[in-house]
Amino acid sequence: MSCSRPALLAVALVLLAGSACVPSTAFHDGLPAWSPGPRGVEWRVGYHHLSAFGADSFNFLGEQFALPNFSVSYLTPGVRFGLRREPLAAEVGLVTAIKAAGGFSALLGGEFGLGYGDANVSVMFRPGIYLVDVYSDDVSGIGVDLAPWTQASMLVGNGYRERGLNFAAGGRASDYGAGPIGFLGVNLRPVELRAEVSYMLPISYYAHGRVLTIGITAAAPTKPEPSHEQDWR
Repeated sequence: MSCSRPALLAVALVLLAGSACVPSTAFHDGLPAWSPGPRGVEWRVGYHHLSAFGADSFNFLGEQFALPNFSVSYLTPGVRFGLRREPLAAEVGLVTAIKAAGGFSALLGGEFGLGYGDANVSVMFRPGIYLVDVYSDDVSGIGVDLAPWTQASMLVGNGYRERGLNFAAGGRASDYGAGPIGFLGVNLRPVELRAEVSYMLPISYYAHGRVLTIGITAAAPTKPEPSHEQDWR
């Protein structure tokens, strides 16, 4: 089966029945299984490399691909805000996906996280929606489109450690793909580096092929040292 995606939206943001197909994509967000403490703010930027296999032709952030196997990179600046006290955790944040080369094209949206954490384990469920597509090219000029793209992740990891490694594993799903994800964070104070890997498989009639994505995110500031009156948060 061969099909194409002409619209300047990210990965089949609006499907035309019988005429569209997409790879089993879900965007990385660079977010681990723990969240900032109450009133905590964390800024981040990530670089991610996506490789698709057997995906058919499609449009990714304004760039057309006609080969079943290809690679593309994107950036993910973002910010999140902590909302709840331990052991329950909640956060709200901004997420983006920006084409790393060529003309400018970016998806902008939000995420919400709800979970639990103690000194030994952290759990986070994090749904998100990319809602606005901003682009600039030689044909259409500068434009803004509504571009709803939803996805969610579920992560289980060790309790947050100010010194040492923070790791997590779980799954992520979008409207078109789902599969396992893994994180490994290294705290270099005040910056934390996080490696992220995912492998998505199609879950929709419109989705084809497999997608492997690897990336690294730098986030700051890291959490402060916990006091003796507090636990790991």
